[in-house]
Amino acid sequence: MAPAKRSTPGRALVFVLIVLVALVGGMFLSGTHTPALGLDLRGGTTVTLKPRETVAGAKIKKSDLNTAVNILRNRVNGLGVGNADVKIEGNNIVASVPGKDTQGVLSDIGETAQLSIRQVYETNSGATGTTVPDTSTPTVAPTTAPSVAPSGAPSSAPTSPKSMGGQDDAGAQIQPAAFVRAASAPPSAAPSSAPSSAPSSAAPKNPAKPETTPSAAQIAAYNSLDCSKKENQQGQPQNDLPNAFLVTCGAPDGSTTWYKYLLYPTLIPGKQISSAQAQFDTQGGTGWSVQLTFKSGAQSTWAKFTAANIGKLTAIVLDGNVFSAETIQGAITGPTQITGNFSHKQASDLANVLKYGALPLAFDQQTAQTVSATLGNSELHAGLLAGAIGLILVLLYSLLYYRGLSLVTVTSLALSAAIQYPIIVLLGKGIGYTLTLAGIAGLIVAIGVTADSFIVFFERLRDEVREGNSLRSAVEKGWVRARRTIVSADLVSLIAAVILYWLAIGDVRGFAFTLGLSTIVDLFIVFFFTKPLVTLLSRTKFFGEGHRFSGLDPAHLGVDKLRVATAATRRAAPARKV
Repeated sequence: MAPAKRSTPGRALVFVLIVLVALVGGMFLSGTHTPALGLDLRGGTTVTLKPRETVAGAKIKKSDLNTAVNILRNRVNGLGVGNADVKIEGNNIVASVPGKDTQGVLSDIGETAQLSIRQVYETNSGATGTTVPDTSTPTVAPTTAPSVAPSGAPSSAPTSPKSMGGQDDAGAQIQPAAFVRAASAPPSAAPSSAPSSAPSSAAPKNPAKPETTPSAAQIAAYNSLDCSKKENQQGQPQNDLPNAFLVTCGAPDGSTTWYKYLLYPTLIPGKQISSAQAQFDTQGGTGWSVQLTFKSGAQSTWAKFTAANIGKLTAIVLDGNVFSAETIQGAITGPTQITGNFSHKQASDLANVLKYGALPLAFDQQTAQTVSATLGNSELHAGLLAGAIGLILVLLYSLLYYRGLSLVTVTSLALSAAIQYPIIVLLGKGIGYTLTLAGIAGLIVAIGVTADSFIVFFERLRDEVREGNSLRSAVEKGWVRARRTIVSADLVSLIAAVILYWLAIGDVRGFAFTLGLSTIVDLFIVFFFTKPLVTLLSRTKFFGEGHRFSGLDPAHLGVDKLRVATAATRRAAPARKV
C-alpha cells in the first residue's frame, strides 16, 4: 500500500481560527451578546382568545379553530417573533410570546379577526377617483369628480398616487387598468349631508341580504363620528357584518391622520384571498409592490366589479378599521398588483395583512397575563447543571482511557461551544430564534454525538499503531478508515433532526434544531480541527514516542514496542484481514 498523503494541518487550523473570529466579531457588531431565551426560560405574555359567533345560530367548528391557529401562528411568525406558541385549549385559542411583548403582538392578534374588501360609500379623506395614465410614474394627477363624491371632501388634488394594476390571463400588464391608492388630505370640518334614500334603521345583527343603501341611523352615526378620538380608532370587528353597511375610521396606508368612512357591505371576504406577497420590480421601475391573487370565485366577482365601478373608491378593512384605500382605474381580469411609492416595510405590512388577516372566526380577548420567569430560571439552571455533569463525565472518561489524547477532546468540545454560541446569538438577532429548554437538551445530546466522533477516530488510530505503524502513519491511515464511519453516523443524526423539525411543532422543533446545528458543527470540528490537531501532536516527541501519559504507550495499547518513524526508514503497511 502506498504511504498516506502528507497533510497540511496548519492551513485547516488557520481556517478554523478565521471562522471563529468572524462569528465572534459578528456577534459583537450585532450589539447582542446573549442568546434570546424562549418562553419557558424567561417567561412571557399569554393571551386567551374566545371565538364568538359572527352569524346568529352558527356553530363554531373545530376546523375553523384549526385554521385560525395556523393563520395566527403565521401572522406572529411573519412579524419576526421567535418561539411564539399558538394552540387550542378547549374551545379557546391561547397565544404566548417570550418576554414582555414589547411589540404588542398579542394585542394585535387578539383584536385582529376579520378582513374584507368593501366599496366606499362616503368618506372625508379627500380621496378622488383620479385617472392615472401611467401607473409607473408617481406624479400628481389632475383632480376629477368621483362617481360617489365624498360629502364634505376638500377639492385639493391628491398627491403621489400609487396604483394596483391588473394582469390579463396571459400574464401581460394591463395599463392603465389599476387600483390607485387614495391620496390623503386634511379632513374637512364641514358636516356630511345624508343621502336622500334611506331605509329603516340598521339592525344589530347581520341582515339576511346585503343592504343596498345606508339607513338613517348609519348616516347619523357617520355624520357624528369623530375619528380624532382614540376610542374611535380601536376598531369594532363585531360591527363588521358582511351584509351591512359599516361606519368606521381608518388611517389608510400609514397615514398619521384618521378619517371616517361609510362602507358598502362586504364585496370580497378576506378568506377568498389566495396569496399576497411583497416584491421588488426591477424592470418596470415601480419599486416595491404587492402581488395579490384571489380564489377563482372571488376573482370573477372582482373582475366584474372593477369593470363596472371604474373611478370609485374601495377599501381594505381589517378588524373594522380601514387599513388601505384605493380608487378603481379599470377592469382587472387577472392577478392584481399594487404599485407606487411603497417602502419595503409598507409593502410587507400590506402583504401580511392581506395574506394573514383573513380569519374564519371572530375572537374576544378573555385574559392576558404575564408568565413569571422564575420557573424558567430554575429549569435553565437544572438543564445547565445536567449538561455540565454530562460534559464532566465525558471528559473524565476521556482522561482515564485516552490520557494525553483527552487534550484533543477538551479543545474540540470547547471550540464547538465557542462556535455554536455566537451562531445561536446571531440567529436570535437575525431571524428571532429563541433558545428553549428543549433546545438546550438538543445541545446536551449533541455532546454525545461529538464524543462518538472522537472515540471512532481514536480507536482507529490505536488499531493502526497496534498493527505496527508509526504514529504519524497511523494518524493518516486511521483517519481514512474513521471518517467514513463519522460521516455516516452524523448524517443519520442530521437526517433524524431534519425530519423531526419538519414534522414536529412547538418546543420539539427547538430540540431538533439545536441537535441538527450541533451535528453540522461536529462535522466541521472533526474535519478542520480534531484531525489536524492530532496530526500536529503526532509529530511531537511526547506522543510520537509513546510517553506513558500520552495514551499511546505500548503497555496501554497492549503491544511490546511502539514503532517510531524516522526519516531513513519507511515500513510498508502489513496486510490486513478483511
